[in-house]
Amino acid sequence: MDMIDLSAILAAWPTPEREATLKRVLEGLDAACLPLQQALARGSQVSAEPHQVMILKTAESEDGWQARVGVFFTSLVGGCQCADDPTPLEPLPEYAQIEVTIQRDTGMACLRLLD
Repeated sequence: MDMIDLSAILAAWPTPEREATLKRVLEGLDAACLPLQQALARGSQVSAEPHQVMILKTAESEDGWQARVGVFFTSLVGGCQCADDPTPLEPLPEYAQIEVTIQRDTGMACLRLLD
């Protein structure tokens, strides 16, 4: 699992704003930073459209903070992009649940796709 820097939420950790801050930070990440490609159910590639995050559950531990988030995003069915290609390029709705585990001391986070 790759680690990403979510230290931007450390300042909000002890405040009631931490969930809103986590949502904003995750929505600001490039989709490639999230394990969305593995979650595709309808398309073959994650689209470049912005994704939306919903915080589902959070829990604090001695060394960090864990959140389960729902991510609404879109995918595309890749075709050859030829003029006579009948494959539509309409974005398809997708959804994934991701577990985010953030280390309290560094702000580094591990993101894991849930079933």
